[in-house]
Amino acid sequence: MSHDIRKLLDIQDKNIIFEENCVHFEKHKGQTCKFVQADLTYDPSHCPKCGKKKEDVFIYKNGKQTSRITIPMIGTHPTYLRLKKQRFMCKGCGSSFTAKAPMVKAHCFIAYTSKAQVLIKAAEAQSITNISKDCRVSHATVQRVINEEAKRYKTYFQSLPKHLSFDEFKYVKGKMAFEYINAETGAILDILEGRDRRTITNHFITHYSLAARKRVETITIDMNAGYVSLIKELFPKAKIIIDRFHLVQLINRSMNKARVKIMNQFHTSNGEDLKKYRRLKAY
Repeated sequence: MSHDIRKLLDIQDKNIIFEENCVHFEKHKGQTCKFVQADLTYDPSHCPKCGKKKEDVFIYKNGKQTSRITIPMIGTHPTYLRLKKQRFMCKGCGSSFTAKAPMVKAHCFIAYTSKAQVLIKAAEAQSITNISKDCRVSHATVQRVINEEAKRYKTYFQSLPKHLSFDEFKYVKGKMAFEYINAETGAILDILEGRDRRTITNHFITHYSLAARKRVETITIDMNAGYVSLIKELFPKAKIIIDRFHLVQLINRSMNKARVKIMNQFHTSNGEDLKKYRRLKAY
């Protein structure tokens, strides 16, 4: 029975065991989902913490840890593998460890088969929204899987254009990414997962020579003052240009703050003041 279910779910690990009546339905995030129950256990050859072999130290079973792993949908319901992984205790070093499942990356709860499904749909030029919906993973996960795969084939530019533009954008909740662009053509040259000084500095020093960086003449940035010192260090001959869009945005914010401040001064019981208040509020 276990062999047939493993074939159905594209699982090659023979240490994953399925019992009878292992499939049942439950509500998850307000939706009826299919859960497949399984156990993962084996006889460890050594302790991964201290490295001692089982012949030299006593390793014993110490309960189980349950993980909910997203797998490709079977039928019409979102499907999850509820995997009970065996925990072990090493008497030699006193540390515990959990059985590893080759079907999923460590500390991750999305199976490699689901990630493969994301890449297949991405190759068909489907939108991130549709891929996220079909594969039952978040938009951020879809983008991360695509980015990780793209890195395997990415070739870095050995030279840089004369005119660059730096920008940043939010790609996942609470996190900002950094991108640099050919300011003349608008082509995105690369995207970095972080916008901190260390990440940006390491990237440019690693992938571009000082001679290539010296050929950059201008770099357009927003009002982020943190980039100024970084640019002077990495691109010694480049002139810094503040993006006019951000200048206009700053002026508009300043004028709006002044308007609100003056408007509130006319928020009185006087009729003439109320007329002025309403006029300023309309803008």
